[in-house]
Amino acid sequence: MEEKRLVTFAIMNVHDSNNIDQFDQFVPFVKESLLRSSVDTISANDLKNKIFEHFKIDLPISVVNTILRRKLLPKKYVLNTDNILVPNYEKLQDSNFQEIKQKMMEKHEKLIGDIINYSNEKYNEKLEISETEEALESFLEKHQLVLLEASLNSTPATPSRIDEKKDEQIEYIISDFIRHAQNSYSVSFEYLIDILKGTMLTNALYFKEDLSTINMKFKATEIFFDSTFLIYALGYAGQARQEPCIELIDILRSNRAILKVFRHNIEEMIGILEYCKNNLTKRVHDPHGTINNFLDLGYSPADIDRIIFGIEKELNEQFRIKVVETVDYDEHDYVISHEDLDKQLKENMFYRNEFARDRDVQSVSAIMRLRRGLKPYHIEKSRALFVTNNFTFAQTVKKFFFNEEDPKRVPAVLHDSILTNLMWLKSPSKAPDLPRKRLIAETYAATQPSEHLWSRYIETVNIYERTKTVNEEDIVYLLYSQAAREMVMDITMGDAEIISIGTIKEILTERDNREQGRLDEVRMEKEQEITYLKEQLRLSEGQMATALEKQKNKTTVLAQKRAKITTNTIFTVLSIVVGLAIYLNNFEMIKNTYPIISNVIIIGLVIIPTLLGFFNINLLPWKNKINNYLTIFFEKGIQRKYYDNNTNSK
Repeated sequence: MEEKRLVTFAIMNVHDSNNIDQFDQFVPFVKESLLRSSVDTISANDLKNKIFEHFKIDLPISVVNTILRRKLLPKKYVLNTDNILVPNYEKLQDSNFQEIKQKMMEKHEKLIGDIINYSNEKYNEKLEISETEEALESFLEKHQLVLLEASLNSTPATPSRIDEKKDEQIEYIISDFIRHAQNSYSVSFEYLIDILKGTMLTNALYFKEDLSTINMKFKATEIFFDSTFLIYALGYAGQARQEPCIELIDILRSNRAILKVFRHNIEEMIGILEYCKNNLTKRVHDPHGTINNFLDLGYSPADIDRIIFGIEKELNEQFRIKVVETVDYDEHDYVISHEDLDKQLKENMFYRNEFARDRDVQSVSAIMRLRRGLKPYHIEKSRALFVTNNFTFAQTVKKFFFNEEDPKRVPAVLHDSILTNLMWLKSPSKAPDLPRKRLIAETYAATQPSEHLWSRYIETVNIYERTKTVNEEDIVYLLYSQAAREMVMDITMGDAEIISIGTIKEILTERDNREQGRLDEVRMEKEQEITYLKEQLRLSEGQMATALEKQKNKTTVLAQKRAKITTNTIFTVLSIVVGLAIYLNNFEMIKNTYPIISNVIIIGLVIIPTLLGFFNINLLPWKNKINNYLTIFFEKGIQRKYYDNNTNSK
């Protein structure tokens, strides 16, 4: 089965136990390479080459040695015979590497298949498996998720595709697919996260081979942030770009780093926000994504003014970032040549104005003065560090200072992705969602129009506007809505040459279709809601009718019982009264002459009517009328007492 580098990254993130350290991530690859080698003795150099041959991971010899002696030797995977390491092939057979690899290969094939299907269904673009795999890896590298590809693959293959426009289209399709997979909670997205975690681990390893210092805390180290990074961290460019910045700040703070920002970077942030305020509804390119975000949030110039006024307070309250006004130039030995650095930056980077380049020179110079000649190997002991999300800036500064020196020294400027990799490696449990948030942020950035494409789009909108066939509402939608930007990218896939008047019409037609679809969806939801409410009303009416029937029956039964008892009591009393009257008036003679017979008669007159009443044997016709009248009377009383009162109380 063909080895794939992205599969290797994914395998790194798969473990049976959480109690692992950083070397454990590479143990399966070392064991598998040993198992395949069939050698009698182990040479770290040879094993390093085997690992690269099988898995395209160029592990440093120091790491290979550490894994052999600290991980494999104690568990008898290798044996020490006269100070010579020998593979224990019987023990090495317990590896489940092939099973894990098979699962990752299946996920990889599914991911590539999903991308191909997505491209075919949405863009009618048929991709080949090989070009899709190559484009996916290129996407990860280009968007700085894999920053040190040269270390991972010392002899990178020359791309087989030379159609640059085609490459850009495939890259956009992949970035759009990743966004779709994230929104739909796809298994493919989870596999991409596995790849990214392995990538972060490997990048951190190559930047910092000595993993024995992984638990080192910052020691009076000041971390300074670039303007754009803080714009993102404060959420001014949207949530997708904000979240990974916040997580990095949290990890740095938890490792005792001192977080700061130079005054000139605060001024640069204010300049960016002033530009947003002044161009909020103008047709300009937005390099930071802040104008688009403010428009989506419905901000006015006054809202942006409030943000500018409170920016220092916000940095302090949210992140405990302090502003440094200036760094002294007292000790001339640590002052660098501003002219030389300015020249280097000018030759290697594009700046919109000289003030931006001058601020970068000031930042680097201040860091070098704070370091006071220190050339550190560890970030935690570097005294000062400047963090930027401009990869070219970080690389240019590194080459300026360390071109012929040890590349493992920590440069004055570090790209935030490298710092994120290192900090996440130190404490992945503190930021388990960081890889996911980074991938989302990079994907979001990749699906936004470039400056060249947006400029071409603006020109075409202006031409279309002059035709007088479009209203102001349409123009506002075309220029300022996030939906329009997404449609521009979907239609062009990043190719500015495709934009024409037809593209503008297509966007407006798609907007109308989406609006109609939304209205149809709302109408269907309303109809479903009305149908549901009618059904609920019908059920409620039925339940109410049943409840009322039960209530009436219960009331009638109770009233009948009370009426019966009351009627019988009345007739019993009447019987007793009649009996006594007869006894006292009509049977005096019998009583005197035949006392026993008189007693029998009296008892009969009292007991017999009572018994007849209890057995509902009515000797008098009007007893039923009394009973019915009392039943109705009691029903009304029960209804009034137990039901009407409860209803009123509710």
